[in-house]
Amino acid sequence: MTVGYTGAWQPKAGLLVRDTASSSKPVSQSLKVKQMLALVGNDPTAINTAEMDKQGLHKNIKGFDPTSVSAKQLGSLSAMLRSRGLISEITSMTLLNAGDKFDRFGVQKDPDAKFNALEYFATQLETIQNNNLKGNKYANTLIPEYKKAIYVLQNLKTYGQGGERKPPTDQGVKAKA
Repeated sequence: MTVGYTGAWQPKAGLLVRDTASSSKPVSQSLKVKQMLALVGNDPTAINTAEMDKQGLHKNIKGFDPTSVSAKQLGSLSAMLRSRGLISEITSMTLLNAGDKFDRFGVQKDPDAKFNALEYFATQLETIQNNNLKGNKYANTLIPEYKKAIYVLQNLKTYGQGGERKPPTDQGVKAKA
């Protein structure tokens, strides 16, 4: 039950009438998400792609699209990356808990439903910043984790789009110029 006015209604002469003056075109969610993702930027060091090459993970990540992924897929991917030491446990849990369809007990309603993970984390960041939760210690710990999750998802997408990779043949620092 909603208390108060909802939508674009305004009281006039004791009646509720639709407020046509303030019915400006709302900003699309994708534009807000693009702006937030642009503010977050990109961190190519968020996940060690050289180590992923060494472990032969390209075939597992190939074709990964964070804009159309299910919570179940994201959960299994994050568990696999964590077990191989590529992401931290906190980042894994952040990715595992992504999605917005939970029942009242905190269990995901439809873990196979596809959603846009980048949009989810960008929206969460925007909500934290718009609600002025910056003084909240819990929210302050979530901001860097959500950013890290976005970086990991972006890097996995880039990694999955690349061609088949071979492990590096040089000896790293030991190689002679």
